[in-house]
Amino acid sequence: MKIAQLPSKRKNLITIIILVIGLPLVVYAAYQVVQLAIRAGADPTPKNVVISNISTSSATISWVTEGQTKGSVVPILNGNEKSPVLDKRGDGRRYTHYAEITSLEPNTKYTFNIISESNKYSTVDGLKFTFTTAPITATVPTPNPVYGSITGGTQDDIIIYIFYKDKSTYPVSTIIPSGGNWIADLSGLRKTSDKELVVAGGSTNLTVFAIAGVDKGAKVEDSYSTLFDSNGKLKDTNTFAISSLTDIYSSFPPIAMLQTASGDVVVDDDDDDDSGSVTPPEDDDDEIISGDRVFRLVMQLQWINMIGGESVTATTGVSSVQVTNLTDTGFTVVWVSSSKEEGSINYGTSIDNIDEEAIDERDGLTNRSTYYVHSVSVAQLQPSTKYYFIVKSGDDIYETTFNTTTFETLASPPPFESVNGIVDNIPSTSEAVVIAYISDDDGSGTAGSGTKMSTLVDENARWILSIADSRNSAGTEYYEYTSGDKLNLSLLSTVDTTPKTESMSGITGRDITITAGGVDTSVDKLSTYGVLGATAQSVLGVDDETPQTGIIENTILIIVVSIILVTFSVIGIAKINRKEKRDNMRKMV
Repeated sequence: MKIAQLPSKRKNLITIIILVIGLPLVVYAAYQVVQLAIRAGADPTPKNVVISNISTSSATISWVTEGQTKGSVVPILNGNEKSPVLDKRGDGRRYTHYAEITSLEPNTKYTFNIISESNKYSTVDGLKFTFTTAPITATVPTPNPVYGSITGGTQDDIIIYIFYKDKSTYPVSTIIPSGGNWIADLSGLRKTSDKELVVAGGSTNLTVFAIAGVDKGAKVEDSYSTLFDSNGKLKDTNTFAISSLTDIYSSFPPIAMLQTASGDVVVDDDDDDDSGSVTPPEDDDDEIISGDRVFRLVMQLQWINMIGGESVTATTGVSSVQVTNLTDTGFTVVWVSSSKEEGSINYGTSIDNIDEEAIDERDGLTNRSTYYVHSVSVAQLQPSTKYYFIVKSGDDIYETTFNTTTFETLASPPPFESVNGIVDNIPSTSEAVVIAYISDDDGSGTAGSGTKMSTLVDENARWILSIADSRNSAGTEYYEYTSGDKLNLSLLSTVDTTPKTESMSGITGRDITITAGGVDTSVDKLSTYGVLGATAQSVLGVDDETPQTGIIENTILIIVVSIILVTFSVIGIAKINRKEKRDNMRKMV
């Protein structure tokens, strides 16, 4: 008796189909198992909880976890839980966690819970989660922004803290936006003793911390003038890079970490009994919800200048001099030189007595460098005072004596705000200054145009510009812009650049790109498109349309031939299978 068997080729085909479908499923299942194991093994317990950015109506809660987890904060007032506050960077899994609580009452004590994954925590290591907002005082903070960059680590998983080195202030903190540079406002520094505002500058000793995990971070500390230049940028002489650090938080103010310093008396005015234990999850099920995963694709590209040379095609010399960042206590002078040279200005209140010197923002007291694009800032001036200045660029002293008058001091500054972005196609000199001003475009708010503001572009072609000090053209009030107004941007560099405008709607949350040059670099059409032996008439038609190169026609031909080959292959395989079937049937008879 003969037994019918599947043809060997058909069995092979079925095996291949099973492998093609089954292998990806097995790989995917294995991946999910690994992910679940990783999440199950990651300890979600909050560690090193820090209270920062204390004000009369807000506070920032931040912490770290040993594994990447999701986190949020639930404020509690008079025993009533308020709406959860998510991480400012979004609902993703991170080692660091950062939640800003707003709309609070002044001089009021709040407790809070931390939600880490599905677990709720009210204390950790016996430390109750609580803070008190600052009382209302007559002191008005003046924006004092500082900024910089940091290397190493995942940029969107780093928190920056700044506080007095002697631990006498609560920290101000910030996260790193998509722009890649961090910016913090030191006007938010408050004493740990009474939450009074303090002013940082000059010889104030500061500690700047970057936290990227339980034992990963970076730290620099010194006087303000040593850490930052006159524009508030962290100087390149300070190495700020993420690395392994132990005992990171020993330098933090104890009260900001819910602790007490040596000798302090702990007073707990709460009536509720809190044993310090961790509240168990509300749901005891072992089910782990994976949630949505967001993948980020990054391509590391290195742009190479294939043109070479450092040619200056923009306006240079005395015609390029501009005054920007004019306030009640200072101003900035920017210009472009035709060659790389040192730059500075001499200024004074009398045209006959111009003996005070100010140097480029990138220079130090003992070392000066040469630049094509110059930016010199003058600070600590008198309000409503006329100042004269001359520009010294290399060996040249511009013959023109410039002058500008500082504005009057206004009663209350606006909230600190900034815009940031990148310069695309930056010239080979890698030097540029972004200049911007706000203009009224909808008839609401302040009329006309605001004062010019400027900032240097850093070595990574990125820039951050504070718009908090923008005033109307007369300087009598801060510029009140609306979402319908425009931000006008231009680039002072070694090449001329076409200005651009951006809507003020959501301006602080966008990454703005300025393309240097703005010159049409497209190549003109060849009269014969490089076809040997052809004439312009034979290549270009009467309508001067793009000639037929044959690429499309050849592609269609290739597709048709491919379809024919595939069709004949399928027919051939079918015939072979039918023949094998007939042969097998004969053998069975």
